Amino acid sequence: MILFLISMAGCVSIASSNSGVGTDDARDVVPTPINGTTDGVYQPALPIISDQGEKLQLDATAAGTTQQLGVQEMVAISLESNPSTGYRWFAKSSHPLVIDQQGEAVYKEPDSTGSSLGAAGTEILYFTALSAGKATITLEYKRSWEAEVAPEKTIMIIVEVK
Repeated sequence: MILFLISMAGCVSIASSNSGVGTDDARDVVPTPINGTTDGVYQPALPIISDQGEKLQLDATAAGTTQQLGVQEMVAISLESNPSTGYRWFAKSSHPLVIDQQGEAVYKEPDSTGSSLGAAGTEILYFTALSAGKATITLEYKRSWEAEVAPEKTIMIIVEVK
């Protein structure tokens, strides 16, 4: 853990010393005080993706429903998945400026006391409401290499951001 923190500190130091060098479109990283300190110790703000703190936690039963969120609120959608078969969930937002996926889906192994080899687990997809509006999240359960094949399952959820 200490090694990870030291290596991350080095990355922040290198990134800050290289910011804007040799690029016309470099963006400044807005530093954030560590634990609210005011002693000049800063780190870049990173998105936090977890299974806690979401405004909404949905599953497949939310298909066809309309959900409401406020700007900057997060929704987690948990769906049964079995990646050992090659299938996984792919998400698309009809209006990514209203609501957009945050990071990759997180896979959780099935809860089981026996052998879970080949058993389905859960994929969790995280979305953040970015601005007021209405958008549809379309989730397709398919194999990535089967572009011409219809998805095994499709779930659509409408999101209204206030």
